[in-house]
This record gives sequence, structure tokens and C-alpha cells, in this order.
Amino acid sequence: MRLANDAIIRERHPIPTVEKVLYEMNGSSLFTKLDLKWGFHQIELEESSREITTFVTHAGLFRYKRLMFGISSAPETYQHIIQQVIAGCEGAHNISHDEEQHNTRLLKYWTVSLKQV
Repeated sequence: MRLANDAIIRERHPIPTVEKVLYEMNGSSLFTKLDLKWGFHQIELEESSREITTFVTHAGLFRYKRLMFGISSAPETYQHIIQQVIAGCEGAHNISHDEEQHNTRLLKYWTVSLKQV
């Protein structure tokens, strides 16, 4: 992806440091882990951006339709999208201190999110 990375104009979205996340979680006792392992592949590339991801194989030319590892701007773009997704979830940056409040916030957020889909 070297040539693709040369063509990409990066948007700067800072990724939070571990220190910042730990500071925001200070005093929290309940946590929810959302597994976003393959999250990059959930983000579609715009049609105009797909051409720079073209690669050659023995079967011909192919191009990616979704964000993939190896693109220099992928981590910060992905981080920005995740921040936008959880922005409406109260307590997402400062995790709840008691189980009832934690569960209420989580259910409220996911119920609203699923209605929008």
C-alpha cells in the first residue's frame, strides 16, 4: 500500500493516550468490552477512493471496497468514526460507578442505536 499511502491526504484525529483513558476511568468498577476486532472491514471506502487500492494478482486486477490494514490513515479515521458512534452514549468516556447505572446507560444507548438502523 506504499503508493496508496503516498496518494492519501490524511485527516488528523488524535488517538487518546492510555494515560487519558485511565484518567477518565479512575474510580470506575464496571466495564463493558465491545469487540471491534474486525471493525476496519465494516467501513466502506468511497467509490472515488477505491481506485488507489488497486492491486495485481495472477487472476487480474482487484481493488478494496472496505477499509483495510496497511492504509496509513486507517487507525485515526477508524478512531474518529468510533468516537462519533459512541458520542451519544452517556458514560462512554467515564465508565459508570454502579452496576444499575451502567446497565441502564448501556441498554438506553443500544436501544436508541438499534432503532436508527
